[in-house]
Amino acid sequence: MIDNRSTPIIATLFMSIILFASSTFLLLGSANAQTVTAEIETATQDVIRDQINAFQSKEYERAFSHAAPTIKQIFGTTERFIGMVKGGYSPLYNPDSYLFGRNFNLDGTIHQEVIATDQNGRQWQAIYTLKQQPDGSWKITGVKMEPYKGAAT
Repeated sequence: MIDNRSTPIIATLFMSIILFASSTFLLLGSANAQTVTAEIETATQDVIRDQINAFQSKEYERAFSHAAPTIKQIFGTTERFIGMVKGGYSPLYNPDSYLFGRNFNLDGTIHQEVIATDQNGRQWQAIYTLKQQPDGSWKITGVKMEPYKGAAT
């Protein structure tokens, strides 16, 4: 059972962590970034795609399995994690559609843009960060989402 009093605090902490991690996408751009190989692009996009599909099919354990160990530690339970996603990331929890945009590798962290359209037709830009784990799998370390303002020039 989720303690509704702690959910906003946890969500705020989570958003602060991902804001710091994801802001490099906007601040550093491609200055220190490396190109993402086709193999890594496929692997990381598959993780994101599977998490979104798991949200849509309400397979919450599967969705939570794609979170990095730090994220799992912050939320502790699948229920808290899903509560945060439903409350703060509904366009990713239940998108009408989405597509993958730009990506880059910065010091081993993959930054992957996802443009999602919510159920009301509004577009959102999400920047996922992913890190490869010791077992070779890719896990999501954070997501920063804001209204989509169009492609940068």
